[in-house]
Amino acid sequence: MKRIEIIGLGTSDLDQMPLGVWKRLAGADKIHLRTNDHPVVVELDAEGVTTVSFDHLYEQNDHFEDTYGAIAEALVEAAQHHDVIYAVPGHPMFYETTTELLLAKSRTGEIEVEISGGQSFIDAVISALKVPVNEGFQVIDGTSFSVGELNFSQHTLVTQVYDTFSLGEAKLTLLEYYPPDMQVKLVDAAGSKDEKIYDMPLHEIDHLEIQSNLLCLYIPKTDDVKLAERDIHYMNGLFDTLVGENGCPWDKVQTHETLEKHLIEETFEVIEAIEQKDDDAIVEELGDILLQVALHSAIGKKEGYFDFFDVLESLNAKIVRRHPHVFGDESAESLDDLSRIWSDAKKKEGKKEKIKYEKEYGEKVLGWMKETIHEKRTLEEILNKRGEQ
Repeated sequence: MKRIEIIGLGTSDLDQMPLGVWKRLAGADKIHLRTNDHPVVVELDAEGVTTVSFDHLYEQNDHFEDTYGAIAEALVEAAQHHDVIYAVPGHPMFYETTTELLLAKSRTGEIEVEISGGQSFIDAVISALKVPVNEGFQVIDGTSFSVGELNFSQHTLVTQVYDTFSLGEAKLTLLEYYPPDMQVKLVDAAGSKDEKIYDMPLHEIDHLEIQSNLLCLYIPKTDDVKLAERDIHYMNGLFDTLVGENGCPWDKVQTHETLEKHLIEETFEVIEAIEQKDDDAIVEELGDILLQVALHSAIGKKEGYFDFFDVLESLNAKIVRRHPHVFGDESAESLDDLSRIWSDAKKKEGKKEKIKYEKEYGEKVLGWMKETIHEKRTLEEILNKRGEQ
């Protein structure tokens, strides 16, 4: 079986490369390069090492996934004839998709892969920016991350940002979580003589005319209360405190039964806000509904029966289970299909058909609520007019 050896070129210039790695590269007859865009490539050329770059595949494909797949296939093809040395920026095991693809092929027996190391960009970046990693630290891929991966209570490095476009794409997701004026840093060629650090607000990161495979974005840990207020763990902590021994005298004596009427009251206020088409009020009143859920969950946790994440798990599992036409292989072309799918899902859960008194009750109460809201609004208008007179 032919072999592919993957070697990391490190994060910057030759001065930062381990001596053993350089000796292996300089002594090679031929090296396949993911890209020529790395300072060490010039040194390899000076040593007379033959290099073959895959930069042309970036131009032939519209998506990185297609480019990386094409590189992996080309390397496997080359390895059918002789052992291959393949060099990538940074460390082969740090956010290097082609390494992942080649390792997948090795697991199926298609090829043998050896990882020969290289310096990780993390060492150079945290040294350049003096990141206190002991306070909490995470690394995310700038090309494929979601808001759910972000954590304001940890220092964050965003990799795989190469140019204005990739920075702009990452920024769109980051702005769903962080405030636009959040101060961040971009570091290019960390640890090398060409190292550059840019300090700027988050919303400006794609304003720089920059293109580099050695670029990394740093977002510092923050204790911004606005970010904490958007965090579900922060919310749970608040309610655990409220019902705890040293909590609020009212909250800590509540039970599921004593809170029943409040759930009805808050539901009425949500409907009133909806009928008034008041978005700000809808946000506030839905928050009060969530307050009820959080308070019931905190009581359940205190009593040792369930907590908020049990509620969340039950909800998410049910949503996926009852929507196989969205999250599974079912197909729904009509309302009849939806009704059948919904009924089948409930049967699989062991749910038995029952008389839905709550549906009739809900419809009657909703009509009564809307009528009451309309009368209330009319009365307020009359009183306001009298007050103006």
